[in-house]
Amino acid sequence: MQNIEPERQSWLKLSFLLLYILALGLLTVFGGDDDIVMNLDNTNTIATLKIIQGLSVLVVFVFPAILFAVFWTKPRIHYLGVTTKPAISTLMIAGIGILLAMPMINWLSDANQHLKLPEALSGIETWMLESEEKAKILTDAFTKGTSVGVLILNLIVIALMAALSEELFFRGILQRVLIDCTRNKHIGVWIGAILFSAFHMQFFGFLPRMLMGAYLGYLFLWSGSLWLGIVAHFINNGMAVVLIWMVNRGAIPDNADKVGIEEGEWLYVATSLATVAISLFLVYRIEKKRSSPDLPKGEEIQRTS
Repeated sequence: MQNIEPERQSWLKLSFLLLYILALGLLTVFGGDDDIVMNLDNTNTIATLKIIQGLSVLVVFVFPAILFAVFWTKPRIHYLGVTTKPAISTLMIAGIGILLAMPMINWLSDANQHLKLPEALSGIETWMLESEEKAKILTDAFTKGTSVGVLILNLIVIALMAALSEELFFRGILQRVLIDCTRNKHIGVWIGAILFSAFHMQFFGFLPRMLMGAYLGYLFLWSGSLWLGIVAHFINNGMAVVLIWMVNRGAIPDNADKVGIEEGEWLYVATSLATVAISLFLVYRIEKKRSSPDLPKGEEIQRTS
């Protein structure tokens, strides 16, 4: 009977988070600015949009995650895993793993884009295609430019802010609550990854983003430190930003970021998949050895054994 109240609290927390995510999704779908025409060729307009996006993720993800942890959990800020120092070895392995995951991610993305819904769902598929095209237009506008200033701003807004905010909310809060409710670490990680991917509403990139979410989820699960996921997430986003910037400058071919989808590149994909799997295994083994029952008070980070 003594576990009933904590269990109720866990489901209450999950209900709150799911309603919050649903509300954000509905605002994205129905609260758009279709009637507002913006000049996306104007550098000042793009710079303003980037600043607005950077501030919006603070309001939408960072502040709610911190408030949730501080006022609705016993460990308070420790709940998020930001006070747990990662091992340098696992930090490096996680970074290398996500860095070498690009061929696998590209292959999955290409396969995802070729998936077709049944004829009965053609209306939904059309809406998905339109949403994808709108997202692409904005992404192209954000990533064009050849100056060092553009690169730095994009690394801050697209890579750093996105990595920090999404890891705080989806791994630091949502994943932990899901694990508490399901009482299964793996189910919690995968449901969190599905919700993470679905929230972006870029359905033709759903599979690679879901698997990346699972990768980041296991990094947090096994290390107890959110910094592994933040660094890996930043490297993934930052690598895309840098490659596009280099393409814009003519320093590399425009298909340099498409490795893994050309015919005959299956070896790259297989090697990438093996690298990601090995990196996860190494993180698991290293963190298992580092695990100690003598964690500081309030730092009740869930790990698996």
